[in-house]
Order: sequence, then C-alpha cells, then structure tokens
Amino acid sequence: MLPESSLSGLGELERSSLERMFTGCEEVIGIEHLASIVRGGPSHSGDNQIVAYIGLEPSGSAHLGWVILADTIQNMLDEGVNVIILLADWHAWVNDKFDRDMDKIGLAGEYMIEVFRALLDNPSEGDGPGELRFMKASELMDSGAYWERVLRCSKNMSLSRVRRTFSIMGRDKDSSDHDLSAFFYPALQAADIFELHVDIAFGGMDQRKAHMYMREVADRHGWPKATCIHTPMLPGLKGKHGRMDSFDHKMSKSDPNNAILLHDGLEDLRKKMKKAYLEVGNAASPVFEIAKHVVLPRQGEIKVNPNPGYGDPSIWTDLDSFVDAVGSGDIHPLDAKMAIADGLSEILLPISDYFGTDSQILSSMARITDSQ
Repeated sequence: MLPESSLSGLGELERSSLERMFTGCEEVIGIEHLASIVRGGPSHSGDNQIVAYIGLEPSGSAHLGWVILADTIQNMLDEGVNVIILLADWHAWVNDKFDRDMDKIGLAGEYMIEVFRALLDNPSEGDGPGELRFMKASELMDSGAYWERVLRCSKNMSLSRVRRTFSIMGRDKDSSDHDLSAFFYPALQAADIFELHVDIAFGGMDQRKAHMYMREVADRHGWPKATCIHTPMLPGLKGKHGRMDSFDHKMSKSDPNNAILLHDGLEDLRKKMKKAYLEVGNAASPVFEIAKHVVLPRQGEIKVNPNPGYGDPSIWTDLDSFVDAVGSGDIHPLDAKMAIADGLSEILLPISDYFGTDSQILSSMARITDSQ
C-alpha cells in the first residue's frame, strides 16, 4: 500500500489509479511528486503527462525477472503513463558486456525491444499517454548538455560514495579500481533520468542505490526528483542468496541452470524446477517466490496435478495456503515444482509464438552469447 500521508487531498479515482499503477512493487519512494501531478500540478516535462523510465543494459538472454518488469510497465501504460525503455548501450560497454563489442550490444538491444513487444502484446508506441518508447542511451548522449549533466552529477561525490553503488552493475565495491569508467556509471544513470525529464524512475530492487544517488544529486543541485519505483528481485533457482540473471556466458554468476529463461520450453522448465531449491515452509524459497511474483499475478491460480495414485488435482489461489499445503504434506514438493513449471509454460507460450514467426534474431543472439 502507498503511504496514506502522501495521498491526502486525492479523490478515490486518483488514489485507485496510483494503487493500480504500482501493484506488485516492492517499494515506492517520493510518491508526493506523482500525487502532485494527479492533483493538477505540472510533470517534470512541463505538461501534465506522466513519463516513466527504466534503463536496461542489453546483455544477454531474457529471464523471468523481465516478466515482473513488463507487468509494472503494463500497469503504468493502463493508467496513461508514457513509458520509456532506455537501451543502455554505453552503460553495457562500461560494464564489459559482450567484451565491449558495440555491434553485439546493439544486436542485444534489438532483441530486448522485441522481447518487450512480445511481453506487452505489441503496445502502441509513441510519446503519448499509455504509449511505449524505446530509446538508445547513445542517442541521448549525443549532446554537450548531457555530458555537462554527467559532470555535475559527479561533482563533490567521493570515490567511496560511488563505490557503494557498484552493486547496480553486479559488482562489489572493490572490484573496479582498475577501471575509471566504472566510477562514472552512477553519474551516467542519474544524468539519464534528469535529461529525460521523467517523473518515475523504476527498476528492480538492485537499482535502489542508483536511484538514491540520483535523489542525493537532485537535492544538492535543487533539481526535480523523480519518484522511484522498485520491483521484487527473483532469487536464483539454486538458493535464496543469489539472484536470477541473464546468461551471457561471461560473468561467473550468469548460470543458465540458475535462471528461468523466457525461451525455455516445458521440458527445460520441468528440468530446472525439479532441481530448484525449495525449503518446506519457507515462502522465500525460489519456487514460492516465482509463484508469488509471476504465476499467481499472471494466472490467478496454481494448478497441481499429481500422478494418479499419489493425490488428487487441486487449485490454489493464494500463496500462503499453497505454502502451508506443501508444508503439511498435502502437496508433495515435487508436485508443487511441476505445478509452477506448467504454469510458467503457459505464461511463456506467447513469447514462443511471437518469436516463432521470426527466429533470426534468436539465432543471432545465440551466436553472440555462445561466442563469449
């Protein structure tokens, strides 16, 4: 729920719109700005159009976490928000994706565009209400004003302060003393937000440090601050202490057996889920987290179909009851895993259908990831 103190003065329709916009989000920071817009105040672009942004590095094959991002995007589109997906190509270069090959990064960006079109069922594209826009960071960077903004975002920020943001790149704070460009990464990300004049900056919880850096910079310079929205992060399948990542055959943590990829078929899904970590009674286990953040929001139910003789079919519509049934033995853990695998197969079928008509980009992505 959104903080009540920030919604004072809003009518029921405006409150409901904001609640729907951020359904399923883990955290909302600075909701006061959006509340001001819906009361009739100006947006950061100077009109009444709410604009949201997410920056994503083109880096590898799409994983299940993108479904959560797509659901958040859809919620905002449904409420008339204009949403920008920024293909952070130079950010990917700084972060050593595809060995800094910009041609490969560009191809991965085109793949990312098609994945989100598939996830969002080919939404209307443009700069109007409820429309989606794709932009390249390299286009945004093609101005002196942008680089002036980067310098201002860097000024008076200590190296230790910047190091604390390195988790946004999937790095630890001591990993990049040999690479000066990495220290500009949070300033680049902050500059993106300011230069796009967005009202909402959103991403997974892993982007929280970058967004807080942006808000700190805004306070120092008296610049408008975007509302920050953070979505849940899915853990890796092997345990609750990792996270689900794109597999790019380069980073040691990028393990295809630790993630559900959007192009996995039923056989792969069942194989991966069979090996997935499930601690009976622990709702934070990866299997239950996928049920909570993907299967139940998308399908509204979990269908359990044990082998004949080992139990009766059952349908579950809330996570707590499902977790309790596994804990009590009413559902065998393997049957619970297969139920989630089958649910994911149905959810991902439109992705398969979308790319089935044009597999060229998938073949190209396979070549550039396998070559690393």
